Amino acid sequence: DIMHTAYLQYSLSVNVGRAIPDVRDGLKPVNRRILYVMRLLNLTHTHAYSKCAKVVGDVMGEYHPHGDSAIYDTLVRMAQDFSMRAPLIDGQGNFGSIDGDPPAAYRYTECRMTRLAEELLTDLDKETVDMIPNYAETTVEPSVLPARFPNLLVNGSTGIGVGMATSIPPHNLGEVIDATVHLIDHPRSTPRDLMTFIKGPDFPTGATLCGVKPLMSLYENGRAVITLRGKATIEEKENGGERIVITELPYMVNKEMLVAKIAELANDKIITGISDLNDYSSSRVGIRIVVDIKRNEMASLVLNQLYKHSNLQESIGCQFLVVDRNRPRTMNLVQILQAYIDHRLEVITRRCRFELKKAEAREHILAGLLIAVDNI
Repeated sequence: DIMHTAYLQYSLSVNVGRAIPDVRDGLKPVNRRILYVMRLLNLTHTHAYSKCAKVVGDVMGEYHPHGDSAIYDTLVRMAQDFSMRAPLIDGQGNFGSIDGDPPAAYRYTECRMTRLAEELLTDLDKETVDMIPNYAETTVEPSVLPARFPNLLVNGSTGIGVGMATSIPPHNLGEVIDATVHLIDHPRSTPRDLMTFIKGPDFPTGATLCGVKPLMSLYENGRAVITLRGKATIEEKENGGERIVITELPYMVNKEMLVAKIAELANDKIITGISDLNDYSSSRVGIRIVVDIKRNEMASLVLNQLYKHSNLQESIGCQFLVVDRNRPRTMNLVQILQAYIDHRLEVITRRCRFELKKAEAREHILAGLLIAVDNI
């Protein structure tokens, strides 16, 4: 009996308090705490950069009783433009690369919030959200952020809890906001209606989504397996041969490992049509992997073999599993956006109440001053 109840409580606390994002602001507690601490330190997009070590230390000391590496890894991911569709942290220094290079230690890197991250925290000081005690009960932290845009869909989220996992792909900010506005105006909209605005996920690394049916399943039922293909074009060479030029990769694919895999396939004679392989990628030209094709071989055939045998084509399992009112549940597109709209309605109502209370307190003082002036 003890094991049963104890493990059930533990698993619920992992799922709700660590691994699965909140449907309202799209953040897990560690992300929320990092942004909250950066706000307390006034690290806005106009502020000078500050050492990541300071942010990590403050988060760990006051709000997040876990290891510093867990906090720093989260902070790094929020600054990577190849991981986040709309990065929430503006980083200075080495924050890793698409080749899988590790970031520099937190004593070397610096950070501040992006302008978009500040929109998640707007009106936080106007009693718009509930503040809860931190783990030591020495101060308070927000239970959720006011979130002026639907961050859950814009940046997506992945997390593995106990007995459940979430994988929400990132989307285009403009499309998500258009869909949200449409749902406010037409509350009876279906996921199909919203798909006229949100065509599908929008990954930071580009690539091509294959098939519409999985997307319909994802937005209507909250789960699907979608197929992503890297963007590759076939070019004619000056000497008459052909080459394949890869310019976009599927989401979360390590470029260096992909190049090594293609080389391995050629060496093992699994793909026989490759004569040469070069990686010309740089920060200036972006991703550019050139696969030279042997004479008398078809580039289109080699490209199909690459899709089959390497991770130039990837299948991504998606599941819209979120925490809604302290309970994990799978939602569809309409339910996610409706939960966000309800949250914003509550935030704006509470903000108005706060401003009214402040104005009434000021009015009380002014009324007293008028009486004083009349009786001078």
